[in-house]
Parts: sequence; structure tokens; C-alpha cells
Amino acid sequence: MNRTLLAGLSHCCIAGLLLLAGCVSQTTIESKLPDQASPSDPAFRAKVHTERASEYYKIGNYGVALEAVQQALAAVPNYAPAYNMLGVINMQLRQDAKASDAFERALQLAPNDSDIMNNYGWFICQRRDPRQSMSYFQSALRNPLYNSPERALHNAGVCVRKTGDIAQAEANFRAALQRQPQYSPSMLELSDLLLGLGRIKEAEVFLNRYMTIVSSAPADALLLGVRVARASGDKTAEASYYQQLRRRFPDSPQSRAAETR
Repeated sequence: MNRTLLAGLSHCCIAGLLLLAGCVSQTTIESKLPDQASPSDPAFRAKVHTERASEYYKIGNYGVALEAVQQALAAVPNYAPAYNMLGVINMQLRQDAKASDAFERALQLAPNDSDIMNNYGWFICQRRDPRQSMSYFQSALRNPLYNSPERALHNAGVCVRKTGDIAQAEANFRAALQRQPQYSPSMLELSDLLLGLGRIKEAEVFLNRYMTIVSSAPADALLLGVRVARASGDKTAEASYYQQLRRRFPDSPQSRAAETR
């Protein structure tokens, strides 16, 4: 892995569920249309249908999202953002061959698009080999116009952590937070990582930051809260996290895991 690139970025700066925060760029499909585009313009229709696909994807309506993507491609057959969205949807549906084809087609059409590189890198990390994904995140981060580098930095951190390089993972999460201090996925990952290293007070700091900015903590975050509170000996916080977990996610694996010590 090119440590110099990511380490250098961490000094100057920094992913999803899909529908898990942080992973796949879901809200950064950008308009590259002329200012005078109108509803009768095929490019305008392609953009609107792709954005509609993104919105339906976020709420888990993948069938309608796929229909919207196909409408986008019917309007503009070589519309790269639509192929990017098609890759994201098919990845969620575990149609991996279709997802790979869609991402590769998107990159053929827009080889310098950082969102596409980030998404394809995440796909490779999750479905193939985390080590192979690093070059895509690095390429995404080289683009000075990339408007959400915290996503690629976070995803690189998650994936390099899978390879066992904990120090680089920590550096990436911190770089993500330097670029976007309110980026909650990196707060949660960093808290979990620091807890694993026995740096309990630091883990508690990042967990508390996370809890102050999310409107409704998911089961994984509440389980982490239980674990951090137990490690720090805070019985009150442990009970609070555990009660929330049992009340909101009673049959979840996280609830069962919270019962074991």
C-alpha cells in the first residue's frame, strides 16, 4: 500500500449498508449538465432518473431504483453516474458480476470520477481482496476536486484494517475526521479500533462524539457503547446502552452479544 500518499493526506486533511454510513457514496452523484438544461433534454432526464434511483436505493426500494437507472440509461446510454448507481444497487443485491460490470463501464466512461473509484474500491474490498482496493481509494483521493474525500479515507481505513494494518487504519480514520470533523462513521470505527487496542479513554471520547451527532444510534453503536462502558467500569452508562439495545433491537445479534461478558 502507498503509505506515503495516505499519510501525507492525513496531515493536510478526511463511507455506508450499504445504507451503512460511510461506505458507498450515495449522495454525491453530481450534475455535469449545462446551466440551460431543460426537462426535454436527454441529459437532464438521465440526471433526474439517476438521482431518483439514489433516493429509492437509500430507503431500500431496490426494484424501483433499478427501474429508474434503466430509465436514465434509456435517455443517455453512456451516462456514467447511472452505471455507478447500477453497480451500487447490484452490489446490495449481491449480483456481483453485474455490479462489477457496471462499475467497470462507469470507469470507462468517466475514468477520473472519484465517486466511482471509491465505490468500486469498496466493492473490491468487500467481495474480493481488501489489498486490491487500495489503489482505487488512492486514485479517488488524488483528485483535488473530490468533494467527499472523507468517504474514501474512511473506506480505506476499514479495508486496510481488514489486512491487519491497525496503525494505518487509525491514521486513515483520523484523516477522515480532520477533513470532516462530523463524519460519524469514522468516529464509530475509531472508537472500536481504540477499544481493541486497550485505549479505553480515547475510545470513550470518540463514542461520545458519535452519540451526540447521530439522531438514532444503530444496534452496532449501542453494542459498542456497552463494551466501552464495561471496559471503563461505568455501570450507569453500560446499563443505559444495554437497555436501549434491548428495547429497540430485542432480537438482534447485538442484543445477544451484549448479554455475554
